[in-house]
Amino acid sequence: MTGADRIAQISASLERARAAVAAGAALDLEGLCRTVEAAMADATAAPVGERGALAAALGDLLQTLDRLAADLQRQQRSDAQRRAAAAYGAQAGRGESET
Repeated sequence: MTGADRIAQISASLERARAAVAAGAALDLEGLCRTVEAAMADATAAPVGERGALAAALGDLLQTLDRLAADLQRQQRSDAQRRAAAAYGAQAGRGESET
């Protein structure tokens, strides 16, 4: 597999992950760092003539990673807000029954 192929696969996987997060799914990101590190090593070891294109692809990959990170942060905030609202609702309901 070429460096460009690996980067394309990672990008496609990250876009699927973003769609899954948007649908409310939890993600297992185990192995992502190793995969990205391998892509970076491929780019570093590539012939000089290919490095520019690979560097650009890695830049795009970084932007996709940033978008996924933002998606995950939004998901985490939404989950925390739902848990807080549920806990508050349960406590409010308990308080009302005591009066």
